[in-house]
Amino acid sequence: MKKQLLLFFLVFGVITISVSQEHQKFLYANVKDNIGSVYNAHVINLTTKQGTFTNENGEFRILAKKNDSLKISFVGYKSTIIIVASNHFGMQKNTFKLVKTTYELSEVNIKKHNLSGFLSTDSKNIKTTNQINATTLNLPYAGSKQLTPAERTLQTAMGGSNAFTFGLLNKISLDYIVNKASGRIKKLKKLKAIETLEVKVNKIKNNYSSAIVQEYHIKKSDIYKFIYYCTSDEKFEETYNSGEINIILFLKKKAEVFKKLNLNDYK
Repeated sequence: MKKQLLLFFLVFGVITISVSQEHQKFLYANVKDNIGSVYNAHVINLTTKQGTFTNENGEFRILAKKNDSLKISFVGYKSTIIIVASNHFGMQKNTFKLVKTTYELSEVNIKKHNLSGFLSTDSKNIKTTNQINATTLNLPYAGSKQLTPAERTLQTAMGGSNAFTFGLLNKISLDYIVNKASGRIKKLKKLKAIETLEVKVNKIKNNYSSAIVQEYHIKKSDIYKFIYYCTSDEKFEETYNSGEINIILFLKKKAEVFKKLNLNDYK
């Protein structure tokens, strides 16, 4: 008897599911607002919990049956619920509209202030919180310049950051005396100058190499040669520190002279 009842419920369940599925049909529709199609709107059948999204033309299709509830939603629009009717089916395309939602912002209280609207003046009146860094913590060497390898070697050879001081408490580093006498300090100063020059050369190459090749017609293989030629000019340092426009004019002028000095390569 129990087996018969179990078999009855199984058969009844299959028939119920089949009947339910038979009633489901594809519903075709598109979603629009007052301007045009709404792309990527979310459509969900609240009855079957199945969902889909509209395509770039605002179109979608979804399995549904009469009296199912379709919820259509999209950010910035008021969600709408459609009760499926018999006339929604077939090859006809239904049109469902979404209405934009107006969001009201909470009231904002503006505190009184003494700002004038001029940045140069107001920046002085703005209170800032104390920063926590090496300087505020009074750590050793806080705020000091980060030295290059050549600068660090030279400083060490001169006896540290304070090689010697003048005054009643005149102190001279022994390292400074030894390295000065041996000529090491002079040599290290030359190395520092070379290192500084290389930094400037690489900066010019990185910033102006395209102009040097394309506009001034210097060969790619001659870029470094040309830049080092420019550094030999007595006005190079002054020009380098005088701004981008002056550097460009300087390079353009030197390029013409450089090509004349290398006529075999620039005919």
